[in-house]
Amino acid sequence: MPFYKSGLDMFRKYQAKYNPTVIGTRFTDVQAIALERAQEGLNALGAVRDLVRPILDERGISGTLRAAYLAFAAKVWRHVMRSKGDAGKKIVDGLKAYFVTGYGLDPAVCDEIISVVAGYVIAY
Repeated sequence: MPFYKSGLDMFRKYQAKYNPTVIGTRFTDVQAIALERAQEGLNALGAVRDLVRPILDERGISGTLRAAYLAFAAKVWRHVMRSKGDAGKKIVDGLKAYFVTGYGLDPAVCDEIISVVAGYVIAY
């Protein structure tokens, strides 16, 4: 007979595992590495935004729609950095479909963002 965990069971396990001293020590041990990685990643994300802003400015995209395009660019960059070649293209294709369908982004603008961020545009 299987054992199904309830929310209370999961909470009790979380509560037992949570030790502020141990967690604080772990954060202290990896702080230098974490800060170095954060700086590298945030600098790269800033560069991606700098590539995308002129596209949005040129097309007069502002407000919450601008934020959606910047979020799309960040997702494209993150996934292209992890997956190269055909795998990366498939993921970016899915991201484009998601953002076009879910947030109403213009597919042509998305293609332009993909081109500057990833260096290619998916052929349809």
